[in-house]
Amino acid sequence: MSEQKKKAKSSGIPIAIIIILIIIAVCIFIKVRKGNTSKQTTDNTSTEEVVEEQPLPEYSLIDLNNTENAKVENGVKENTSSKLSEPKTYKGMTIKDIKLIAEGGITRLTATIENNTGSRYEGEEITIVFTNQDGSEYARLEGIIPAIDNGETNEIDAATTSDIANAYDFKIAE
Repeated sequence: MSEQKKKAKSSGIPIAIIIILIIIAVCIFIKVRKGNTSKQTTDNTSTEEVVEEQPLPEYSLIDLNNTENAKVENGVKENTSSKLSEPKTYKGMTIKDIKLIAEGGITRLTATIENNTGSRYEGEEITIVFTNQDGSEYARLEGIIPAIDNGETNEIDAATTSDIANAYDFKIAE
């Protein structure tokens, strides 16, 4: 072989190897990228299944053994204070159908509020102050009274993880 042919062959071989290596690298990159995407989808699916199959443990602050002003039936603690359930007045509106119930680790105050003031009530954030029988403060709960047109009713629904179901009474702080 002549010297020129040897040089052509030797210089052609490295270029062919480089092209083959680039093609292989691109193929590997594409395959790895597709594999990661399907693996993420698989991982997300399996994570969702685990969450659905294993409920989070419940750590309740509700003391079902403390039944002062309350009764417990089937794991539900309901306030029995006649003072707490009496209709109340706030800014000329009537609060009635008051219930204070602890269930599933949550204590919830629900009530109906009726606006007979003669004008629309725009709603506001409130602080509900629960009291003991001697009038001392038992607990506080933040809530919202929604907007209410005159002559209409709406609902108060405020909740906490604290055990406040034993309260004797409550008022809304102004």
